Amino acid sequence: MESMAFGVDFETTNSIVCTWGSQIREAFQNEKPIALWDTSVIATLGKRPHPSVVWYAPGKEAVVGHEAKSRMLSYDGMGHAFVRSIKRRLGRNEDVELTGGRRKPAFEIAAEIFRHLKNDAEKHASLALLGDRRGTISECVVTVPVNYDGLQRRDIRRAMERAGLRLRCFLHEPFAALIGHFYNWEAKLQQLRGKRVLVFDWGGGTLDVCLAEVSEDGSEIAELAHDGIEDRAGDDFDKKLMTDLKLRFLSKSGLKLDDVPIRGSAADRFWGAAERAKIELSSIASAAVEVANFIEIYGKPIDLEERIEREEFENLINDEVIAAEACVHRCLKKARLSSAGLVDHVLMVGGTSCIPAVRQMLEKTFGARVAVAAEPDAAIARGAAIVAAERWEPFNVKPIAVKLSDDSFFTVLPAKRELKASASSAFTFYCIDPRPAVANLMFYEQAVNGDAEYRALNACLAVPSDPTIRQIANLDRIVARFVVTDDATLFCEAQSSSTGKLDSCEIYDLSFGLRLK
Repeated sequence: MESMAFGVDFETTNSIVCTWGSQIREAFQNEKPIALWDTSVIATLGKRPHPSVVWYAPGKEAVVGHEAKSRMLSYDGMGHAFVRSIKRRLGRNEDVELTGGRRKPAFEIAAEIFRHLKNDAEKHASLALLGDRRGTISECVVTVPVNYDGLQRRDIRRAMERAGLRLRCFLHEPFAALIGHFYNWEAKLQQLRGKRVLVFDWGGGTLDVCLAEVSEDGSEIAELAHDGIEDRAGDDFDKKLMTDLKLRFLSKSGLKLDDVPIRGSAADRFWGAAERAKIELSSIASAAVEVANFIEIYGKPIDLEERIEREEFENLINDEVIAAEACVHRCLKKARLSSAGLVDHVLMVGGTSCIPAVRQMLEKTFGARVAVAAEPDAAIARGAAIVAAERWEPFNVKPIAVKLSDDSFFTVLPAKRELKASASSAFTFYCIDPRPAVANLMFYEQAVNGDAEYRALNACLAVPSDPTIRQIANLDRIVARFVVTDDATLFCEAQSSSTGKLDSCEIYDLSFGLRLK
C-alpha cells in the first residue's frame, strides 16, 4: 500500500480530492480516506466539495470554486466570464467563448479546476498533522463516467497535465462509489465476495448505472453491464425548473416571453436560486426562489418571487425519472439477470439521487436493498484514492473480437488484459471477397463474460482493397494493429497490402474490472 495517494472526482457541478495510504492511516487512525472538503465554506455551509465554476476577470488570474460561484451570483461588471459545467463540453474539439473576443479550449478551462484542486489539497488544513511530510500531488487516479469516449478522456488527461498532475489510471465513477462505500481497511471488499452490486450514480451531468460483481475469492471486481443517460441530469433539472418559474412570472406579470430579456448577472443569479431550491426540495416540502432585479421594464427593476412545492418539482422531472428506471432495467437485461432479486445491494450516489422520487423509484424495484452512499459527495473520490493507494489495476472483462467470414470470432483484446498503455498486437486477415473494393473488420464484444454470444459494437474498419484480385493465392492481406492507449481505449488500425491504404478507429466502451492486489 502506498504511503499517500490521491483520488480526484472531477464532476459537472462539484469536484473534490480524497487522500489515502499508510501515512494517512497511521497519522489519523482513519479507516477510510480523508475527504479534502472546501475549508473556505465549512463554517457557513458545512462539508462541501468545490463548485466546478471558473471566473475570468479582466487582467486577473482565473478564480475557481465557491469564490467564483459567489461572484457569479452577485457580480454585475462588464467583461467578466463565468464558466460552469465545463465537463459536458470536453471531447468536442471546440473553444469556449469568454468575453472581449477571448476564447479558450474546454480542456484548458478544466485545467483551472484541476489546478485549484491540486493547490488546495497540498495546503489543506486537514493534513496539518503531517507537517512537511504531506508534500505535493503529482500522480493520481481520476474518475470518469462509464460512457466517456476516448476524446473526452484525452481532454481530461490534457487538463491534468496542464495543471501539473499525472494520470495513473482512469476509474469508472460507479466503481469508485462502490469501493468508497464498501471498502474496509483490513477486509478490503471481502464482505462482497460473490455479491452483485448495482450502482446508481445520478449527478449534475450524467446518469451512470453499473452492475458489478465481486469474485468468490474477493480478488477481483468486474463489470457485468452498464448503461447511462447523458442529457437528463441535475443541470437539466435546473433548466426545467427555471423554465417553469419564468412562465409563472410571465403569467403573473402579463408579459410575453419576448418581453423579458434577462441581462447581466440576473441569469446566473436565477440559476443559483433555482439550484438551491432543487437541493432544498430533497429535504423540505417547498422552497422559495427569489431573484432581485430579475428584469427591467422601462427603467424599473422587477424582482422574481416564486415558491415551488416538491410535488410540483417532481412532476416536472417525471419523464426523467421514468427514463432512469428504464435505464436500470436495460442494465439488468444486458447482464442477463432474470430478476431484480438477483442483485444483492443497490447503492445510490450523486446529488440527483437525493431526490425522494428517485429513491422511491428504485425501492419499487429493489425494496430495502437500496442504500445511499455514506457522504455521497465524497464517495467517488474516496474510491479513487483507495484504488490509487492499494495499487489496484484495471483490466478488460469481456473479450473484443473481429468477426470472420465463417461467422466465428477472432479475439483481438482478451479478457483479463490490463487497461494501461501497452505494446501493440498485430494480426493478419485476408479479404476473401474483393468485389466491394473494401475489407470490413467488424468488432464485437462478448455479451456476457464466458458466453458464446457476441454483441456488435459501434466500431468498424473499412480498409480500401484491390477489387481486381481473383485468385486465392493473391488474396489481399489486411495487416491490423491493436493497442491499449493511455486513455484506456483500444486503438485499432488496419492497412491493405495491395493498396497501401489504411483505416483506424478507437473503441472506448470496454468492460471494466479491477484486480485487487
